Amino acid sequence: MSKLEANVSLFIITFFAAIQYAFLSGVPASVSYFAFLCVTNLIGFLLVLAMFFNELFRLDMKLIKQSAVLSAELFGFNLFILLGAKNMDTTVTACVLSSYFVFVPPFAYLFFKQKPEKNSLIGIAIVLVGIFFMMNCNGLGLMKLNIVYLLIADVFFAIYILTAGNYTAGSNPSILALGQLYFSFIFSLICWTAEMLWKHETMTLPKAPAFWGSVIFISFFIRSLYTIIQIYAQRYVSALNTSLIFSTEIIMTMAATPVLTKLFNMQTEEGNITFFRIIGAIVMVVGILASDSSVTDGLLNKWRADHE
Repeated sequence: MSKLEANVSLFIITFFAAIQYAFLSGVPASVSYFAFLCVTNLIGFLLVLAMFFNELFRLDMKLIKQSAVLSAELFGFNLFILLGAKNMDTTVTACVLSSYFVFVPPFAYLFFKQKPEKNSLIGIAIVLVGIFFMMNCNGLGLMKLNIVYLLIADVFFAIYILTAGNYTAGSNPSILALGQLYFSFIFSLICWTAEMLWKHETMTLPKAPAFWGSVIFISFFIRSLYTIIQIYAQRYVSALNTSLIFSTEIIMTMAATPVLTKLFNMQTEEGNITFFRIIGAIVMVVGILASDSSVTDGLLNKWRADHE
């Protein structure tokens, strides 16, 4: 896989992540969040196991520990999304969650002594401006306790991105994908069991077709395909650029929402696409391109050649 192919692959799975909200709308509010995580992680694990069963013979204790660490980081991310997204405006939630790349450079320096490039810092600043526009320039939307939970989720995902990038450089990505899904299933099963014991309820799942349609989409495109592509692609793309690509999820969500609303009868916010959000989308793309030194160096060299 080349760097270009890796970047394209990351944009593709970001699109799948963006449209997953249409399918999540089919999950009844009465269904436990941990139950949904449990069943989708289990099916995702079985799908990946079917593809990479032979890789199990390469399993060792190092890979098991790395998989458990990645799963724990993702579990923390998902848990604080659950706490922060409750009763929150979906656009504000998506915008705050798109900001986790801000934590990547300081953590990269703190944990791995990687100094951020000037291009990266400029790109971060530009993308943050774009996100502010995506929120319709409404800074008051950030003045809520839920934002703290979402920012903690950002911290977990930033650490996950860095850890995954570090692990994939010298480990078997297939095993990491398998282990990550397996431990995610175990963690969610434990939490689902504890939740049902606490509520004195039975561990059951609804039979509604809409629910299982959501399960199938999330299991295949998010749990299995997303996990495999991300872990493989991060061997060729830096942690910061990976997080910046993932931050475009809000743009794709905004663009796809009108179509998905008609296809799945979704309940969406009025005025989903506004002038400010269009400007914000453009600014975010500029920031992502600016963060990539190969792009800026290429443009600079072209400008010099044209003016010599």
